[in-house]
Amino acid sequence: MRQAPLAAWRRAGVPLLCVGVLAGCASEPPVAPALAASSASLDAARSSGAPELAAAELNEARAKLDRAQALAKAGRNREAIRVAEQADVDAQLARARASNERSRRSLAEVEAGLRTLREELGRGTGSGTGATTQPVRPPQ
Repeated sequence: MRQAPLAAWRRAGVPLLCVGVLAGCASEPPVAPALAASSASLDAARSSGAPELAAAELNEARAKLDRAQALAKAGRNREAIRVAEQADVDAQLARARASNERSRRSLAEVEAGLRTLREELGRGTGSGTGATTQPVRPPQ
């Protein structure tokens, strides 16, 4: 008994079609973890003072995250993940620049305080007028 060619193709074709559909679904990586990581990095950068101290980097990260979300909605997951990862790195850069700027400002304050102390010490002992510094006594 010989089967009709169409019936044989149906029996072989349906499983192959199912495998193809499943393989297609499995080949698209999920974009949600990349978007979540980028969003968390942006939140961390915002709370670290990046809006005031590293605005350009923070704005770049925000724009890339918006683009990644749009790509994800369009079903372009691979490209969305790539752009989301770039947004994550930009947000981390904004956070690092903000931290660096805070450290730089703190250092400048400490250096200014040291300069003032040196000037005061120089006035008290280096003038040769015989002036001495008197200890400060607490009020009674």
